[in-house]
Amino acid sequence: MKSFSLRRQILWAVVLVPTTFIQSDDPVKSLQIDVGDLSIQFQDNSQSPGVLSGVQSLFNVKDAPEFDAYDPDGRGSSAGLNFEHIISGHESDHNKFTPRRGRYALSRLPDGRSVRLERRAEDSPWRMASTLTYTVVEPHYIDFEFRCTPEDASLFGDRGWALMFFANYMHEVRDVSLHFPGVAAEGGEETWIRADAPPGHPDWNTGGNYRHLDASLLRYDDDVTFRLNTWTYDWPRFTEPFYYGLAEHDMTLILMFDRTHSAEDEMRLSLYKFKVNDKQKRPAWDFQYVIHKVESGREYGFRGRLVWKKFVSPDDCRHEYITWAHQSP
Repeated sequence: MKSFSLRRQILWAVVLVPTTFIQSDDPVKSLQIDVGDLSIQFQDNSQSPGVLSGVQSLFNVKDAPEFDAYDPDGRGSSAGLNFEHIISGHESDHNKFTPRRGRYALSRLPDGRSVRLERRAEDSPWRMASTLTYTVVEPHYIDFEFRCTPEDASLFGDRGWALMFFANYMHEVRDVSLHFPGVAAEGGEETWIRADAPPGHPDWNTGGNYRHLDASLLRYDDDVTFRLNTWTYDWPRFTEPFYYGLAEHDMTLILMFDRTHSAEDEMRLSLYKFKVNDKQKRPAWDFQYVIHKVESGREYGFRGRLVWKKFVSPDDCRHEYITWAHQSP
């Protein structure tokens, strides 16, 4: 395959530019956005966990008009770009599902193709304010941006890190695996990785997590009980911050991010197979954002793009990422 050396020349001078917040409409429970080939329903979390926040349904009306990208049957386990967990390195009841509880208000932005979920610090047990902004872009893209500001770094304990976990609960897929450019073993060459989250790690629970080539393990206290999202495989590791998955109807979901790994933060990729069995293949194609050392009052975040279109080839998926990376501010 083609060399991946270009990745080092592209964008990891990308810096987070402060958001200029513009007036939005009054909060609503759900919003429908139709732009280009995509028809999307966005949802707040007023009915969570019965109905999850984020992208509630995603249709490509050109390529697969009757096929929802996300699991249409389990309302309590169906959503995309869903903010699911805030996790620390110490034992806490708040390590599981806190973004699904408490107010997370949804509103439409004035451009007519963007929506925002906004959570106040006082509504989070981690005292973390956050926003998720989604913008639908022709012909088949959702650009998204996550921002968060922790008010009390002491809540994250001596370890000091914070892990934000985001879920995509897929409909039927052709291949459960994640596909990304990476290195299969120490000292190996970059190649396409087909990652299927095999068992073997003591904290494995139907799936696992992948870190960047230059990233280290996250350390957590011995008494932590919620561990399935915090460990990573030693190998393989990804080299560029995107993956694609192969869904039914010859569709592909591509997710890409504006950063890999730095002293401040990193992205990680996750695959879970809670709904993969002899009768169905409905994996969770997930991702994580990790702040290495939380500071009170400091803003953190990342940008990404979701693609939902007909699959062409692995090189086409990478071309989508390279094109977006060059366009990113």
